[in-house]
Parts: sequence; C-alpha cells; structure tokens
Amino acid sequence: MRKIVALMGFLCIFAASPKITVNSFGVLEQEEFYSSEVAEMQFESYKDLQSFFNSINYDLSTKKVPLVILKCLPKDMDKIESINQKKELFVKIMLPIILKVNEEITEERDKILSMSSADELSYYLKKYRAKNKQELLEKVLPVPVEIALAQAAIESAWGTSRFAIEANNIFGEWTFKPGTGIIPSDRPEGEIYEVRKFESLIDSVRSYVYNLNVSSFYKEFRDIRAGKINKPVEEGLLYYSQKRHEYIQEIKIIISKNQFTEFSNHKPYRLQLALLSSNIWSNN
Repeated sequence: MRKIVALMGFLCIFAASPKITVNSFGVLEQEEFYSSEVAEMQFESYKDLQSFFNSINYDLSTKKVPLVILKCLPKDMDKIESINQKKELFVKIMLPIILKVNEEITEERDKILSMSSADELSYYLKKYRAKNKQELLEKVLPVPVEIALAQAAIESAWGTSRFAIEANNIFGEWTFKPGTGIIPSDRPEGEIYEVRKFESLIDSVRSYVYNLNVSSFYKEFRDIRAGKINKPVEEGLLYYSQKRHEYIQEIKIIISKNQFTEFSNHKPYRLQLALLSSNIWSNN
C-alpha cells in the first residue's frame, strides 16, 4: 500500500474551480477524498520541495512526471551548493509545467482539427494571428520539451535569477507597459522596457509558448517544426537573443550536456492528493 505522507503547504486546485487552501495533504491509495486535478503548489525552501518530491517518488529516470505545478520557485534556489542537485531540481520543477502547457496546446489543436466552418475557427484565427486553417495548424503545436528546458535554464540561470524569483519570469520576456514589470538595474538611460512580471510560473511558460507560436520573429522555428525546412529546430530561434548564433550554440550545448532530448519521451500523470485537514473554500 502506498504510504500516506503529510506535509505543510499551500494547495489550490488548478482549473476554474473554487480555490482550496489546506494545512496539509498526502498521497493516498484509496479513491475517496482526493482530487485528481492538476495541483498548483508553493514551497518557500528548496529543501521542503525536495522532501515533497521524494515523498511522491518523483524520479526522472522513470519517465513519469507528476503534474504538480509550482506557483513560484523556492526563494533559496541559489543556496543549493551542488550544481547537479540544482539542475535536477530545476528540471523537476519545470518539466511538469512545460508538459502541462504542451498538453493545453494539443487540446486546442484537436479542437481546431474538428472544426470546418469559418465561424468555428474565427476565435483561434484571431488568437494565433493566422489567415487560414493550415497556417493555424502550423502555429498551434507544442514546443519541443528539450528546447523549452534549455531556454528556461539559460534565461533563468537554472532558476536562480532575480527575475525568475521575484517576477516568475523564466524566459526573460520584456514588457513596454510601465509599471507592469521589474526595471533591470543595467537598463540603458532612455529605455522604457521592463522585465515582465507573471502571476505564476505556468503563466510565464504559456506566454513563452504563445510567443514562439505567434511572433513573426519565429516563423522559421515554426517552419522547421512543421517539417517545411530541414534543419535543427533550435536554429529557428536566431532572434530570441541579441547574441544570435552564439545563443543557438548555447542552446545546443545545454541540450546535449544535460541530455534534455530524453525528456521528450516523458509522460505526465495526475497526482492524487488527499486533503488531510481543514479546508478554507472561497470563490475568488
């Protein structure tokens, strides 16, 4: 029988359902009193997060990924002394989020494939700035897991950057609306851009995926992904960084060195979280 593990923490059910705040939760073998929805959680310390991952037997070598979505990174990620330990924890944090967002994209694509009339397609054509269904289908595709992991590692310094911790900004996205982000300390005089703030890590990943799927800067990326151009897909990200070809090479090195392509075969599953103590329900 699977062991019940109690842990102090914050939990809310991920969907358009009422939010739940609980004092503790556990993993339960029985079918009663659990939620199989995707859970969004928060941990102040990386040690608490590691303990939780251990308690649910989260092991990357099994190719099974529990869909536990962290709201934000532990604030002490930079205190992890072991580089390998830091990398492993970062991947365990980001992989479920990336898989969840890719799952959402796949669900959208399935809906689009079932549509035929212009009226049915109008919402998605507008959302993805597409002229027709064919162009839409080339845009509404998941981002390769290894690419997302590599860019997340580069842009957030493996989850330790100021913007990743304070703004949930994993991919270095900017905003030009004053007051909606964080002003970089090295921003040149006269510039107005800020580093965008996100409510959660999954919002950052959703924005990143949408950006790659819509922006004209990444048309080559989409053409490669769709099989229209025969070259490595990361080479379609030339305009993601001012470092251009050096940045592409950095992505390739990160993928190769950390064997990120292996994670493309990992499968997500819903974790059964049992509520073990009093709940506070709200409709906010």
